Amino acid sequence: MLNLGLVGKYIQKSQAPNLLTKLSKEFNFPISYELFDLQNIEEVNFELFINELKEKKIRGINVTFPFKEIAANISHKKAEEVEITKSSNLLLLDEKIISRNTDYLGFEKLLNYHFKEKFENVLVLGGGGIGRSVCFALAKFGLNKLFLLEKDIKKSTQLIDELKKIGVDAVAISLEQLDKQLIFDGILNCTEVGHEHSPGNILRNKDLKKIKWIFDAVYIPAETELIKQAKQARLKIISGIDLFIFQGMEGFIIFSDQENLRQNLYKNVEKIREFYFNKLT
Repeated sequence: MLNLGLVGKYIQKSQAPNLLTKLSKEFNFPISYELFDLQNIEEVNFELFINELKEKKIRGINVTFPFKEIAANISHKKAEEVEITKSSNLLLLDEKIISRNTDYLGFEKLLNYHFKEKFENVLVLGGGGIGRSVCFALAKFGLNKLFLLEKDIKKSTQLIDELKKIGVDAVAISLEQLDKQLIFDGILNCTEVGHEHSPGNILRNKDLKKIKWIFDAVYIPAETELIKQAKQARLKIISGIDLFIFQGMEGFIIFSDQENLRQNLYKNVEKIREFYFNKLT
């Protein structure tokens, strides 16, 4: 039995336990999965908390908002995708803490699932943990220009500089600088805005008719205000459910340490997608 869990804020409705347990039964890999919902984040010493989990024989942890960048910082060994993104949503807790980033790995899978050609330009909302992962995955997939809207100037400047160093034409932009009618290939919401605990829509008063597609990392609720707006504009919609599924599948491979499961796991991707889209929408 492998003891796993999820650490984050407002995670009681997370489907991670359901997905990991479902895969563990299907592939005969017994796990237990526990939620660690840390509400008073100002009072949390994240590194101390992770060490306490190690003492309780928890061997693997998924990490969500708002701890992804901290998780990368406290790890002793960083996988390549963590070195790139400086963000981690999965920790393996052994003598040394190993960090992985299945947001990045899963978003790569998502892009290749939904798209065939690189993008002209995209607008990314949010430069935190998930935003960083999405930006670097977009860079690898291929695009001509990336616009970043991140209200934290320090975060924005750092991410833009890092993207430029790998050859991405990246530009910081403010909400006030956006025209009322937006013209991008795609817009990606990588903020918590839209979550049931952070309702709203950053682009509420913007015209999306010239946008081709929308991605919203939020999947609780599945139909956020941004997704509703995109439906009205008849855009291609990529739900956060897809990122949840793809990153969860990558996480299961890492937790189980069975790369040989990949082929059979991905043979079932349509069945898994159907199950969770029916369940959550």
